[in-house]
Amino acid sequence: MAGERTSKYEDGPTGVLVELSGDGLAVLDDGGRYSSVNPAGCSILGHDEAELVGRMSIFFEDEHHAKPSRSHEGSEWIGTSEIEYEMRRARAGTGWTCWAVRFWYADRAVRDRRKLAAFTRTAAAVAYENRLDVVLDKLAIEVRDAVGMATCAVILVDEVTGALNHVGKAGLPDDYAERIESCRLLGAPLVIMTAINERRVVVARKWREQILTDPRWEPVQDIARAANWDTYVVVPLIAREKVIGAVAGYVAEDHNPGRDDIRFIAAMADQAAIAVANARMFARLEIQAAREERRKLARDMHDSVTQALFSLSLRTKALELGVESGDAVDVVEQLRQLHELVCGAQAEMRALIMHRRPAPLGEEGLIPSIRKHLAAIAAREGIDLSVESNDEFYQFGEALEEDLFMIVGEAIHNVVKHAHATRATVRIVLVQQQNQHGVCVSVIDNGIGITESDSDHQSFGLVSMSERLKAHGGHLSVRSRPVGDPDHGTIVCGTVPLTTPTGVAITNDRGQDQ
Repeated sequence: MAGERTSKYEDGPTGVLVELSGDGLAVLDDGGRYSSVNPAGCSILGHDEAELVGRMSIFFEDEHHAKPSRSHEGSEWIGTSEIEYEMRRARAGTGWTCWAVRFWYADRAVRDRRKLAAFTRTAAAVAYENRLDVVLDKLAIEVRDAVGMATCAVILVDEVTGALNHVGKAGLPDDYAERIESCRLLGAPLVIMTAINERRVVVARKWREQILTDPRWEPVQDIARAANWDTYVVVPLIAREKVIGAVAGYVAEDHNPGRDDIRFIAAMADQAAIAVANARMFARLEIQAAREERRKLARDMHDSVTQALFSLSLRTKALELGVESGDAVDVVEQLRQLHELVCGAQAEMRALIMHRRPAPLGEEGLIPSIRKHLAAIAAREGIDLSVESNDEFYQFGEALEEDLFMIVGEAIHNVVKHAHATRATVRIVLVQQQNQHGVCVSVIDNGIGITESDSDHQSFGLVSMSERLKAHGGHLSVRSRPVGDPDHGTIVCGTVPLTTPTGVAITNDRGQDQ
């Protein structure tokens, strides 16, 4: 510590002020070495001025402060005390550039305000930054600077392999994560695994000495030799009652992290856990959305393009058989119909790729579009198809109209493909049950009916129709009329309530709500 000495600042008012100042005052040369230090500064730094002159200042030693700007402020730790400082570039004599530094003990209120500011900045990053690595890098830097640690890292444990991933870090070399993983594989006793497995904060003192004396730590021993690390602090990351990693860092020699420091690191660990949990949730949602999009695409392909391709295959086979048998066939008419089928399939495919409405739906509205679509199928397949509705101009939400159109198309496809029917009717009517409005779409044919085996054979199409209705709060029913009924066949009925959470709008041609 600084002892009694004869002052060299007593000759003038400025010297007296320097001598009596309660703050530490120092002049550094251009390279960052002490040139002179006042008594208060010697007391804070713990050395006489004769011991300090010529020594590298602590305000230059950290790589973060290696090349300070013209003015700079920050904090450093001496033992268990945090020292705040401000420094400015100055001139002394002719052409000699130096640094003037004022420094003092940081009080608890200042440290608390700094930690609060760091916590607030981190919370904002968690809320608004999309990249997890950026968030956790910022968090590691905030923890290191606020607590006065030498290093800090946010480490996640791989859920499958158990490997340690340094997702965020401050004050550590780029390859540190690989080195630690090598140590783990060598069987080194990782403090971080103790914290994770036992779900508790671990403060390992004299940890640098253990690293240097254990050969299992060989991958990081050269780093430890060049550092002034001593204590290692680990706080587990807990998300939804599961430990997913830790916030960990080395504290400089002679610095004992207090309870307030541990509480702050724990609070920041909670922020890191939120960031990781959100990132993983968003990743799962993206996967789920991609799967749902694939399912929707498969459903749409089955409900539109597959139908056209099936009709196309039937037509080409019929044309082939007719030509081979020598039956009189209108080849030109058959080729024209084949061309229409190909063009229709191409239009449907373009609509699916561009995520547009089904090509036949167009701008005409639901019921006119269904009439047009069924007329083309009737002409092509030689089946009587009709549409009945109690209002030609009902308009529903765009998504509901698309799904109703595709449901009708799939049901008619099943009639053509499976029912052996000569006629089918599509009915679209508004219904009211128990004070609730809804729309009912029925497809009724006079075919052979549907059996349990038929239902299994058509399962994908039925599931597709059911899923489309469920998306709007509706349901699907399929039943066959009794065999003795002169109109024996199948009734496919889909009902959708018009008071769903999606707020489907229903208007007539006069734009009035129904």
